[in-house]
Amino acid sequence: MKSILLTGLAIFATTSFIAAQKIVPIEYNGTKYEVLDMTPKGKVTWGGYVEIPADAAKSESNGAANTTAIVLAVGNNANHEGKPYAAKLCSEATDGGKDDWYLPSKNESDAIYAFKDKFGVEERGTIWTSTEASGTTAVTKYWYTGAYYDVQKVDSYHYVCIRKVN
Repeated sequence: MKSILLTGLAIFATTSFIAAQKIVPIEYNGTKYEVLDMTPKGKVTWGGYVEIPADAAKSESNGAANTTAIVLAVGNNANHEGKPYAAKLCSEATDGGKDDWYLPSKNESDAIYAFKDKFGVEERGTIWTSTEASGTTAVTKYWYTGAYYDVQKVDSYHYVCIRKVN
């Protein structure tokens, strides 16, 4: 019985460790952040082809507001087969006991890129930002050069979540 209990605890601990994502503290231009590395979870879409009303997700500096607007507009992503998407996954993250994670804006992705060696994005990979470019495209950050690209919202790329630290 003791052996079964210990085996069960070992499996639980291993599973919990594997499921936990790495939180990386960074400071960029005087602002402190924590970045939740979601790259082990694989690639996801930005969301379906839903244009976010009133340009509410076009901020280049406020990823938290963008994320809220995206989740409100896209909801359960019914227009794209209910597939999980980056903004919603970040907004639902509770890693580190925190519930204020969001998909970084275009400018906030610069802070993450400054510490790019700490994240599991392949050299020529790409991460999503929360900044909408148009009804069908959103801004991504190319990991190899740091350039921005507007890509189709239904394409799949890596994502990381971020939160500001006081």
